[in-house]
Amino acid sequence: MSSQTSPHLAQTAAPAESVRARRRLSPDTARVLPVLGPVTLAGAAATVAAVVSFVASGPDAETIVGSLALLVAAAVAEAFPVPIEGVAAGRTSLATVFIVAAAALYGWESATLVAVVSMAGVELANRKRPSRVAYNSALYALSAVTAGVVAGIGGDGLGVLVLRTVLAATAFYLVNIVLLAAIVSRASGEPLIPFVGRYFRSTGAPFAIMASLTVVLVALWDRSAVLALALVAPLAAFALYERRMYAAFMKLRELDRLKDEFIAVVSHELRTPLASVYGAAMTLQRPELDATTRRSMLDIVYRESARLARLVDQVLWASRLESGRAQASAESLDAASVAHDVVEAARAHLPDGLTLDFSAGADTPPVAGDVDKIRQVLVNLVENAVKYSPDGGRVEVGVDRSGHFVRFTVTDEGLGIPVGEQRRIFEKFHRLDPNQTRGVGGTGLGLYISDELVRLMHGQIWVTSEVGKGSSFAVELPRADLTS
Repeated sequence: MSSQTSPHLAQTAAPAESVRARRRLSPDTARVLPVLGPVTLAGAAATVAAVVSFVASGPDAETIVGSLALLVAAAVAEAFPVPIEGVAAGRTSLATVFIVAAAALYGWESATLVAVVSMAGVELANRKRPSRVAYNSALYALSAVTAGVVAGIGGDGLGVLVLRTVLAATAFYLVNIVLLAAIVSRASGEPLIPFVGRYFRSTGAPFAIMASLTVVLVALWDRSAVLALALVAPLAAFALYERRMYAAFMKLRELDRLKDEFIAVVSHELRTPLASVYGAAMTLQRPELDATTRRSMLDIVYRESARLARLVDQVLWASRLESGRAQASAESLDAASVAHDVVEAARAHLPDGLTLDFSAGADTPPVAGDVDKIRQVLVNLVENAVKYSPDGGRVEVGVDRSGHFVRFTVTDEGLGIPVGEQRRIFEKFHRLDPNQTRGVGGTGLGLYISDELVRLMHGQIWVTSEVGKGSSFAVELPRADLTS
């Protein structure tokens, strides 16, 4: 056989290789490639041209030192962006102030180098994906080139310098926003125009502020580079103030979300027992009730009233813990006796078919803690285990020594907890089944309260679980015989 490939096979081989190459790309990369590729190539070409032109122009010491100073300032500003509420394009970087200043003072070559090095350096330091580093660097490069070209308008005088700076800032802003919107719209599959409009609306005010800062910086720098250092303190103060205000705003937003969630959860949890108590009370008013039905209605009133009391108690404890008003004593306690009392109390109201077992180590040492708080933690864990256990399931409560600690364990054969949720279940109001699709209710406060109470007693709590096979909660508290 001949080793040569026929023309027909040669023509079909290239498309086949192309198809295999496309298949190796991730779906996200393949979607943005029509924008990512051309912009990255254009940015790389602009960067190479800037390097060649900058070196060929033989820059003097003032240009080199000034460009390096602006590069350092841009890198710091890029590394610590200013979060501004309502900005759709993300956090606002003040690096554009120094890049545009380089364009107005030293030309497009300097601006491009400042832009690319600051962006690429920060992105690489943050270990971003290569495609993101390449695109963002290219985006800055093309924006800087455009700003530099616009800033090259001839003329002398302060008025012309201010006009050139404003035009350069506007050019940088337009190119930056359009290219950013292009990649985001491509990635999301949504039309470009709505993204561009949204970004312009949300970043208009920050752009005006940064353009003004750039004009002030360039005007001062044109008179004296040392004089421009006077802007360092105000810019740093502005960035620090904005970051703190944003953090405070986000905390208030989170508190507002928790408040709404608290109202929704508590009102829902109140509604069911109140309806049961109300219905039972209405039924008890009937004079023809027989003794069996009356006892059944009284049992409902007792059970649902106890449920309401526990709900109110959880809310009060959450409030105390949140405000820091909760305190715990440290006394020597018989750990096995405390756990045994909790188990016996739970057995009195155990659902039919469910088994609750208790075991304690023969030489379990005394535990140092607050008896009421230890009991409350165990009650919360046992109630959760019972609530999530299937019919015919088994719950085990154990106590034993664990080095310098006493360990309480509550194990069930219930639904199990996904790995990603095993830390979050101790957060306030967090529930595995918030919509109660499995018929299991709750406020999402029990484990939060347990976690906080265990911390107050200098212990730790954690869970090990496998979905579909159950969960095991462990609480370790200091041993009293080792506590001074």
